[in-house]
Amino acid sequence: MRRIHIWTPEEIEKLREFYATTRPAAELATELGVSVRSVYSKAQSLGLKKPEIYRSIAGKKGTQSPLAIAHRFRPGNIPYNKGKKMPSEKYAKCAPTMFKKGNQPANHRPVGSERVNVDGYVEVKVAEPNRWRAKHRIIWEEANGPIPNGCNIQFKDGNRLNVALNNLYVITRAEQLKTQNSLTARYPQELIDVIRLKGAIRRQIKIHNRKNKDE
Repeated sequence: MRRIHIWTPEEIEKLREFYATTRPAAELATELGVSVRSVYSKAQSLGLKKPEIYRSIAGKKGTQSPLAIAHRFRPGNIPYNKGKKMPSEKYAKCAPTMFKKGNQPANHRPVGSERVNVDGYVEVKVAEPNRWRAKHRIIWEEANGPIPNGCNIQFKDGNRLNVALNNLYVITRAEQLKTQNSLTARYPQELIDVIRLKGAIRRQIKIHNRKNKDE
């Protein structure tokens, strides 16, 4: 259960004095020993606001507060340690945790590794650093050559984990769309809605994961 902070008259006075400046709320929160959320909440209840210049700059995506701008490195700035080597005693302390040349992360998967993606398809890592392909497509192409343009590979039994060649068949996207539309002939509307919602959720998860990888 979250503990509610009871503000003292001295803390309120300090909040009134410094909140309406370019001083960051996080810095003030640390000094007062409260959360940033508590600072914002109390300031709002007291009718306190940041200066217009602070709010207009800080509110823009990708911009920094005036305080940060005032203390950032300027063009032409020369770092104090430029051209200097790290002292041997400090290097000895840092060396054990430094990345080594050719270091591989703990979760690295070698080429040939397999995984099941968010859509339930088996994927195989085919190249570094992180290139994967659907296993059922690889198996089909090894036996039948490149998949024709405008076609997909489907599973006869509907099980995406069953990538045996005799369970795969090629279908055009147009035919696939007709098959998907035939849901209305096989299932009640309630179940159709659930099936479509499940597909929409999977697509959103896939988009989210791709964005995380890009970042």
